[in-house]
Amino acid sequence: MKKFIFLLLINIIHISSYSQIDADSVIGLPTATDLTQINAIASPQIGSVVFNLGDQEIYRYTSTGWQRATDDQNASEVNIVTPTDLDGDAINETTVEGMIQSIAPITSKAARIFYPPSIAIDASTIGTGRTVDLYNEYITQFGTPTAASTGAPAVIPTYTRTELYYYVTFADPTVFNNISIAANGVMTYDIIATPATYNSLINVVFVVQ
Repeated sequence: MKKFIFLLLINIIHISSYSQIDADSVIGLPTATDLTQINAIASPQIGSVVFNLGDQEIYRYTSTGWQRATDDQNASEVNIVTPTDLDGDAINETTVEGMIQSIAPITSKAARIFYPPSIAIDASTIGTGRTVDLYNEYITQFGTPTAASTGAPAVIPTYTRTELYYYVTFADPTVFNNISIAANGVMTYDIIATPATYNSLINVVFVVQ
């Protein structure tokens, strides 16, 4: 029993000895108080490193000068495998940040504009001050599609009323008149004549705000 206690005590002492490190044996980096002092270092060699006490960051000297050593992988630091001209300016984008900046102006416009589903507007008789809720027609059809592809969600994603702008880009002037659209998507219009061929056009466009 005494031997067991003795061995256990030896093991504890052995483990404890590895848990303490002499501070004087730790290798430290040269320090500077701020970037001004770092930039004032005369003729540093590429690969030199300094710890900046000002921002508590490590700086390394490269062919382009002192740079803060970082592993945060910002988009501007991540190169793409194959540089590609994405915006047609004859200059290849080489980083993720460059790709985002080139694509954003294109997609931000195209993705915001869409046509709502087709609806039937009664133009069989002349009348004034008629209304149709464009937003409600859009929600009804997108919420209850007649069919969907295999594996597709049952309901199409939609926007709220206040997330959209509503436009009429064209309306048959021989049939429609005095068209106005409220901010909530309700359109008011007059029917000044019935369509001569039972086929008239009115085009509605939605834009995401």
